Amino acid sequence: MPDTGQSFRRGTVSDLRDRGAVAGGSTAGWSRYNGFVEEFDRLLGCRLANIRAKVKNNFELGDEFEIALCRVLRELFPDRIGICRGYIVDRNGDSAGDDIIVFDAARFRTPLAPESKEEVPAEVVFAYIEAKYTLYAHAKVRASNLGQSLATACRQIANVKRLVRAEVPLDAVTSRFGQPGVAVERQPGFPVIRNPFYGAVWALNLQMGKLQKSGRAHAMSLRLQEIEDELVWSGHPRELLPDAIAAGELLVVQAVAAPGGGRQVRPFIAPDTERAILCGVSRLATAAVHLRWAIDRIVLGEEPWMDGFDAQLAAAD
Repeated sequence: MPDTGQSFRRGTVSDLRDRGAVAGGSTAGWSRYNGFVEEFDRLLGCRLANIRAKVKNNFELGDEFEIALCRVLRELFPDRIGICRGYIVDRNGDSAGDDIIVFDAARFRTPLAPESKEEVPAEVVFAYIEAKYTLYAHAKVRASNLGQSLATACRQIANVKRLVRAEVPLDAVTSRFGQPGVAVERQPGFPVIRNPFYGAVWALNLQMGKLQKSGRAHAMSLRLQEIEDELVWSGHPRELLPDAIAAGELLVVQAVAAPGGGRQVRPFIAPDTERAILCGVSRLATAAVHLRWAIDRIVLGEEPWMDGFDAQLAAAD
């Protein structure tokens, strides 16, 4: 994806004490998507207005927000992309997640109602989204709000990314066809495999204690650095962190240095990416565009049908 230009670079903070920077943003670069951003915002706004008219207790808005996002994504994404709520299950029977799953609809079917929760095989999953009506991003969060905290959301995404599935190498063209013997170099800022789990946090509101909006981007960057440091110090790679976070007025993405100066956004977190925080963008709609880009980059692997038949055969012998 080409550099979005001055709208991305404007406002960069050069003295941040972490792997990130803050930048301004606009929706001007999305005109090529035929109004996708505007339509996403309109549909989600209508869904949320209906929710607020029916639900008075904010505690109940978590599930309602997930369902609203599922419905909007189903309306705007191609039919080949499935959207549901539930858990991702790997070949060992381990599961993770509890919110929104984005999967290959040609390889897995779910009931049409997003109110139900499904178990989706890891091999068919493109992405997992932690959906929060309100995200509590500060370090000290009340016990009653821990389930809606940034740290908890990052932990949930890390659990999904730890699930086991066969890696698809960079020389793969499809799940069954590759280019053996052909050296394929990893592009700067992209993963070392073709089928990484994409993980994101989407929140309608952002709560950061008493901080004013003018200081929230900086505080978010520092808080994410704290979470990253804890992860790395415990012996885990930073790639287990979310690939994107859309919360309140902020959108956190990954970027690399561009040839000739400036920076380019990437759809995934990678060893050579750095965090960038965009302010003033249509955050959830732009996050949906970021998700679509990630899906286009992913080549899913085969499901472990052979393992199942081999186990049946061994049991019969």
